[in-house]
Amino acid sequence: MNDPDVTEYLMRSMPIGEREEEEWLDNLHHRTQDITLAIIDVDGKKLIGSIGLHMINWQHRNATTGTVIGEKECWGKGYGTEAKMLLLDVAFNTLDLFGVLSRVHAVNGRSLAYAKKCGYEEVGRIPLWSRLKNGQRCDEVLLAVTQEKWRPLWERYLRERDMSTGMQA
Repeated sequence: MNDPDVTEYLMRSMPIGEREEEEWLDNLHHRTQDITLAIIDVDGKKLIGSIGLHMINWQHRNATTGTVIGEKECWGKGYGTEAKMLLLDVAFNTLDLFGVLSRVHAVNGRSLAYAKKCGYEEVGRIPLWSRLKNGQRCDEVLLAVTQEKWRPLWERYLRERDMSTGMQA
């Protein structure tokens, strides 16, 4: 979590020590407005990142999401898309949320592409809100997906997954 390439697009930018990271992990179960899940590699042997629903508003049935894959060799291999679809399954099919919001730096093409693949649509921009490396500023893109718009993508995802694993629906 201290690699500038990994943290470049995160909302936090200060280095974190091992003790702070362990405390964060130890305290996850106390957070009633956050659900954080681990992202594990395909072999199930290595923690490569995390994804979560944050600021869950139980009254209005919405949340914000965030994702980080810290292992650069795992970038671009579909882990983010898979994790996001599974997280949205929890959000919509288990928690019955109405919608999920995501905030992405406009120059983070990888995150924008996978969010749109998972059903998110751009709903707004905050001009020059985000500050990146070397003082460069860019828009922050607000993306949202609703349960209604996501559900057909989930059905297709399940069919494709079943076909690739040889399972019968």
